[in-house]
Amino acid sequence: MNLPLYRWLRDRFDLVHDMADPADIVANVEEGVSFRGTNLWVLMFAILVASVGLNVNSTAVIIGAMLISPLMGPIVGIGFGAATVEVNLIKRGLKNLFIAAGISLVVSTLYFRLTPLTDAGSELLARTQPTTWDVLIALFGGAAGAVGLTRRSRGNTIPGVAIATALMPPLCTAGYGLATAHWDYLFGALYLFFINSVFISLATFLVARILPLPHHTFVSRPRARRVQLAIWAVALLTAGPSVYLAARIVQRTVFAHNAQQFVDEQLNLPGTFVVTRRIEADARTINVLLTGEPLTRAQLRQARSQLARYRIPKAQLKVRQGLAQLDSADAQSMRNTLLEDVRSRNEQTMAGYDARLAQLQRVLTQGNNPALTGLPAAPALLREVQVEHPAVRQLGLSGVVRPAADSLRADTTVVVSVRTAKPLPAAEQQRLQRWLTLRAGGKQAVQLLLTN
Repeated sequence: MNLPLYRWLRDRFDLVHDMADPADIVANVEEGVSFRGTNLWVLMFAILVASVGLNVNSTAVIIGAMLISPLMGPIVGIGFGAATVEVNLIKRGLKNLFIAAGISLVVSTLYFRLTPLTDAGSELLARTQPTTWDVLIALFGGAAGAVGLTRRSRGNTIPGVAIATALMPPLCTAGYGLATAHWDYLFGALYLFFINSVFISLATFLVARILPLPHHTFVSRPRARRVQLAIWAVALLTAGPSVYLAARIVQRTVFAHNAQQFVDEQLNLPGTFVVTRRIEADARTINVLLTGEPLTRAQLRQARSQLARYRIPKAQLKVRQGLAQLDSADAQSMRNTLLEDVRSRNEQTMAGYDARLAQLQRVLTQGNNPALTGLPAAPALLREVQVEHPAVRQLGLSGVVRPAADSLRADTTVVVSVRTAKPLPAAEQQRLQRWLTLRAGGKQAVQLLLTN
């Protein structure tokens, strides 16, 4: 082993040098586990904010709810207690997690029973079934949160983890499913919440085991051994099914991706259009509704022969042709697709607005730049103007940039806004205009705006 390289790597990846005092870490964990008073009220308000965000399909509102939600506390406490053999902390974490989840479910159910808006938007539908990425986000996000929790300076780690892992929206989605009797939404959202909770707790456990944190000590050695074995048994019993479920999620995600690619490349032919596609990974079925020019039996046989090439050889392909075959499930699939398209367009539009706003801000910043206008800053220019024109009281300065277009080159118009105590005579206005043009170097147009 190259010792210098080893020492360099150990120094770079060391987690101990900026670790907080263990007593402070334990105090922070204990504070987050508790659910009474402030934490309980904040939880209920966060539930309502998240429910409103899901109801009106607002991403910004949902992010705000995730930032103020205290749900991470009990989950981190369970993992931390398991790592430090603190049985009481584990019990309190489990108890408070069930209390918090129950309150979240009740409050969100009441909200969705009372709200007049009952349609499921794209933000709500996105929380009805976990994917591979949710598992990875929960695992890596939980590890980042555990590292951030044990630092002297936490920075923005904890809020970032709260946004990334998304614990509150699944519970609110489950409340929607309970309020509207959409049982698949209820169980899918609870499944997502369970996966997130287990993998955040597991990541916290692993990070806390690596760090030099003090463990609970027992007077009796046999009792200590029994407690440790019990904790490991519970951890394995919890993590084992979770890993299995995560593996199943990965399989479903891979099947869905391959099936989507198969439909796009083998069934979306010239003159033929895919109206809806229903891909069921558990049943390994691909149900497609086509319109336009019908596919022949030979073309369908050719398409089925390509299933193995897309690594879905045992998938059952059902192709329906013509809008007469449209059913209620197709209508729901079309609605979900339209919602997703609207969401994507809204995100693209907002990104365009942000880019345009940033461009305008740059233009305004450049417009006040003396190098661009050729004039000194507004306060200095006001003092110069008042020497010859004492009636001038205020002065504003900006440069309006006209971008280059076709054969016209980029140009700048300097706008000088002047407020006077009394109206300036026409001759004085012209003299001020000529002086400003000369002061700007005579190479740029100067527009004078006068107000009283």
